[in-house]
Amino acid sequence: MNKTSSAEHFTDARTIKLVLEYDGTAYAGWQIQPDARTVQGTLQETVKTVMNHPVKINGASRTDAGVHARHQVAAFRTPSRRPVSVIMKGLNALLPDDIRIREISEAPEGFHPRFSALSKTYRYAMFTGRKLPVFQRLYTAQIRGQIDLSKMEKGAEFFLGTHDFSSFRDSQCSAKTTVREIYESRFNKLQNGHLEYIISGNRFLHHMVRIIAGTLIWIGRGKIKAEELPALFEKKDRRYAGPTAPAKGLFLENICFKED
Repeated sequence: MNKTSSAEHFTDARTIKLVLEYDGTAYAGWQIQPDARTVQGTLQETVKTVMNHPVKINGASRTDAGVHARHQVAAFRTPSRRPVSVIMKGLNALLPDDIRIREISEAPEGFHPRFSALSKTYRYAMFTGRKLPVFQRLYTAQIRGQIDLSKMEKGAEFFLGTHDFSSFRDSQCSAKTTVREIYESRFNKLQNGHLEYIISGNRFLHHMVRIIAGTLIWIGRGKIKAEELPALFEKKDRRYAGPTAPAKGLFLENICFKED
């Protein structure tokens, strides 16, 4: 982007905060990538068209390819005085059907979706029955074979608190620090073989939630014991954790900010 034409550098610009939801099935993730369709790229081009000037979209969470969001937060800067309701109407008219703006507002000076966030909540949807319903196949991971939910619930408790999550991040993760604090880690047993894992924390590493979900599934299958998790934290080695669970079961559920 040409910096001289970007609203990021207008001294009289205001920050517009967007709350959006999207189906991640058709996208290579949130973050803009060369020669790939991404949520950020699609949103940025749409905002550019509606606002009639180049923009830089900043997001709160860099969801992976195939991951969905019920509550993603993004922001951009604009010198336009156009009412936010008019902006929202224009964006939803042009965005594809799998991306929708739910809320729009003017954010305080200095607001940044990623750095202003206090916590994020993810939900991982699982199905333990024999035949996954057709209309849930893009949004739920099927767990084949017998699992022991009580063991998984016990394992989930070990993730609470502050830990070094080196064993639970993708090998390509470039985060400088791997210490994260988890506020919530629990399961909900739903009807008809459906199960969901809820996890909230201050920040997350690349693939961290999916690796934790995969490890808990391992525990449910008896491949490792919940009591082995403290030692797994100590190893700080991705090779000892469970497999990365499929992206389609993961949803970004909520993001909390100071002003909330």
